[in-house]
Amino acid sequence: MEWTVYNFECADEGARQSLLSWFEEENPVEIPEDEDSVHGALTDADGEEIRADVAWIAEYVYVLTNPRVAGLLAASADRWERAVVAEFDSTTETCTEATLYRSEDGEPVEEVRYEGVEELGGQGMVYRFAMDHQFRFRAFAHAPPTPMITKHFGAFDAVVGLAWGSDRMDFFERETGVAPTARGLEFLEDDPVLEAGEFYEAVESE
Repeated sequence: MEWTVYNFECADEGARQSLLSWFEEENPVEIPEDEDSVHGALTDADGEEIRADVAWIAEYVYVLTNPRVAGLLAASADRWERAVVAEFDSTTETCTEATLYRSEDGEPVEEVRYEGVEELGGQGMVYRFAMDHQFRFRAFAHAPPTPMITKHFGAFDAVVGLAWGSDRMDFFERETGVAPTARGLEFLEDDPVLEAGEFYEAVESE
């Protein structure tokens, strides 16, 4: 099985709410007022309903689906600033590919495309997007798509649990070819999840 994750970065929390309102208006999903995630369905460009897991925090909205949702980026591009679409293979628990888009005049424009590192469970992408783009990538939304061995990051996992800034940076630099930067590390450690209350727990990983 494969799954697709959409990471939408909005200008601020107000813009994020506008994106959530668009989801509710254009798709058969109801966004609760006092929650931060929901299971529902999205309608693709062909009119097919696709089951989705949606979560939101700070200026980000995270969407997990099994197949891609045709037309989703183009239809919503006037509501977000940047977006990442990533494909995962559940057999190897690998992020096979991730593409960063920017919204330009209400149209999605591809910025950069990366191949994943086998069996890192998307952690390499978390690191790469933070260092190179200060983008808060997550591997899924609220709930993981399947039982998993490798630790993946959902919307409500604090990535500081990976001990950024330690000698593990040598590992990520070697695997991704991206050198750690002070700005990138500060970005990772300044995770909005840590301010969300006791409901969230930091990820622990070897």
